[in-house]
Amino acid sequence: MTNIRDAARRRRVTFPHVGGLHPRRSPFPLAALAAVGVATVALGVVPAAPAGARSSPTVVKAVETDFHIALSKSTFNPGKYTFVAQIKGQVTHSLEITGPGLSNARAKNISPGHSAKLTVTFKKGAYDIFCPIPGHKAMGMNVNIVVGGAATTSSGGGTTTTSHSGPGGGYGY
Repeated sequence: MTNIRDAARRRRVTFPHVGGLHPRRSPFPLAALAAVGVATVALGVVPAAPAGARSSPTVVKAVETDFHIALSKSTFNPGKYTFVAQIKGQVTHSLEITGPGLSNARAKNISPGHSAKLTVTFKKGAYDIFCPIPGHKAMGMNVNIVVGGAATTSSGGGTTTTSHSGPGGGYGY
């Protein structure tokens, strides 16, 4: 009786080894494949990012209380930012940003307890972040920033103070 392996060799049938190929007949010996992997790691070869790939925007929390805006970031560099306006006060607020290269950068009106996102791209220069609801900016819901320059400042009642990103919504609480 003919041995099954002899018959398979005559018909060029392969047995179900790793990848369906016999280890001695593999076009890519395992040792050569391992050597390529070691050389790649040793040389520090890292695949490049796809052309046109961009990093995600920096997220900045803008907590709005009655009548103050506290930003989670105090210095800004040119680039893309997503502001998440969170309303912690008792009345409806919004968020608007004006400055170089921006037009119609305004979030919808936001009810107490809700939030909205506003994504902008900052260039170098001065920007104004405020609540556009009539009278709210004058009551202190105004933050001035300089992108690529000095720290953030906020105004309230005609005075200008450096903002902070600590807990609380301003006015001592």
